[in-house]
Amino acid sequence: MAQSLDEFIEEMKKDLESFASEYRKSHAENPEHFPLVLDDNNEGLWLEFLVDHATRDRS
Repeated sequence: MAQSLDEFIEEMKKDLESFASEYRKSHAENPEHFPLVLDDNNEGLWLEFLVDHATRDRS
């Protein structure tokens, strides 16, 4: 299925907003397991978390 750059960007924006909302909810329920700040040299985990979220339900 063809996809334009603009369509891809819109999809990523939705994924990012969805990830942020879900992560903040998880943080409110379990702040120790879902911190809002990652330690030095761990900031790459944000991208891993986002990719996991964005690809979780896609086939």
